[in-house]
Amino acid sequence: LAWYSLTTTLFQAVQSDVLLSDCKSFFHDAASFIQTFIGWTIEVGQSVAQISTKIPNPFIAGMVYWILLILIVGICVAGTGILAIPIEIKVIELYREKCWDVITLLMILTSAAVIIYFGEAIKKALSVNLLLLFVLLQGAYVGLRCYLESYLEKRNY
Repeated sequence: LAWYSLTTTLFQAVQSDVLLSDCKSFFHDAASFIQTFIGWTIEVGQSVAQISTKIPNPFIAGMVYWILLILIVGICVAGTGILAIPIEIKVIELYREKCWDVITLLMILTSAAVIIYFGEAIKKALSVNLLLLFVLLQGAYVGLRCYLESYLEKRNY
């Protein structure tokens, strides 16, 4: 039943023009953010690397410029990755620990089906990206579920 629900929901999603356009814009915005972040990182690296202009030898100045640029950009990108990976691991562990059951599967299928089938009506009422709405719904569900679980553990239920 879950497989049938999932496949019919996904087939309906493929036919939904509103959902497909929102998926495209969601991933386009994510790519634009990453490009902007990398652009800012390169600008910072170039600003720091301008120190090399004070070196009189042009060959050494060029080497220092590129070493500083690569060092700054590498530190920024690696730092972001080092911060993002433990956060992702923690979220996955939390999800497996607290929300890995049939209720969560039903919640995912139900929220996906509602967003897919009523996507046009939702877009008329709310000016929000449907894929972002789905992600926010799942985040709210996991947060509420974790809160209720910890609350019930304190009350010995």
